[in-house]
Amino acid sequence: MKVLRIKLRQNQASYTREETRDNRMTYPLPPYSTLVGALHSACGYTEYHPMDLSIQGKYDSMQREIYVNHGLLNNRHDDRNILIYLSNPELLTAGFITVGEGLKGQGNSFLRRKTVRIENEKLYQKYVHLEDLKKEFEVEKKEVVKPMIDRLKGEERELKAKQNDLDKKSEEYIKLKSEIEELKAEYKRVDRDYKETFIREYEKPSSHFRTLVKAPQFQEVLYDVELAIHIRSDDGTIQDIKNNINNLVCIGRSEDFVELIEIKEVELREPYKDVNLKNNYKMYVNLDRIMTEDDDSKSFLIYDGQNKKEAKGTVYYLNKEYEIIENKRIFNKIPCLYSSLFMLDDQSEAYIDADEYLTDFN
Repeated sequence: MKVLRIKLRQNQASYTREETRDNRMTYPLPPYSTLVGALHSACGYTEYHPMDLSIQGKYDSMQREIYVNHGLLNNRHDDRNILIYLSNPELLTAGFITVGEGLKGQGNSFLRRKTVRIENEKLYQKYVHLEDLKKEFEVEKKEVVKPMIDRLKGEERELKAKQNDLDKKSEEYIKLKSEIEELKAEYKRVDRDYKETFIREYEKPSSHFRTLVKAPQFQEVLYDVELAIHIRSDDGTIQDIKNNINNLVCIGRSEDFVELIEIKEVELREPYKDVNLKNNYKMYVNLDRIMTEDDDSKSFLIYDGQNKKEAKGTVYYLNKEYEIIENKRIFNKIPCLYSSLFMLDDQSEAYIDADEYLTDFN
């Protein structure tokens, strides 16, 4: 069986663990989803191409670095932070225009232009106009729309009260029913027209204006990373990866550039002797395939010198592919042990490649 082996080097990398925030911790090796995404991006895929990965490698050191985090708030603040304009409010990207910035921690006001620095006067005037328009809509709703709807609903209640004393088959009852439906349609139309106008003239234009918050945070960064990645997929996908490997620019963050050391197809075979991890690498191995004292039918052994021992390492639940359910990405999580103590013996059903690299595909 042939698979593709890619060997990479990164001067620095951070494979952020999604559950961490203030101190953004990193996985010791890239998780499956990170590599799947990077390979799909390099090949220009817009749909998922099934592939199995085996990941091993090492890093020289790790340290915690401080960086400035840019966060967009769900609500807009008038008295602090940075007011920005998004060209496309549906996309949360770095492509924004700074409108103004509050100069103090609090007590500022963009609307009253109090202790703020305005950087784009044209967009600032648009923001002020929209906020004035919002107040006009609030007045219209309070003084015009709501009283009109209340009056129509009051007339509806009066007609329904008259209906209670009538035979449902009588002409008068049927006539009242028709009038009630007209009243209901009318107050629904008034409410709908107001909401549609509000959305069109205020809500959509104002959604371009957001509050940006800058805050110092910490992130774990790995240095001098080496990776050996085996990829198992159909012939077409393997060929696409080979043809587009130079498009694989980074893994992890956008600044975590990769240096391609090797890419080649290798033949897998069952081990004919005891084989350990190479180059002081560590590896992700599926927990279901690790031998324990209670179950010696699994493929991977844990060793200490020449002695078998109980599995030790760190268990990670790693994302791989996902499906979208109710507009949310639901990932398939694979429980893996991260360790350097793996080996295969000549009885194992797992595979090694021609250069005796261990593989565990997930």
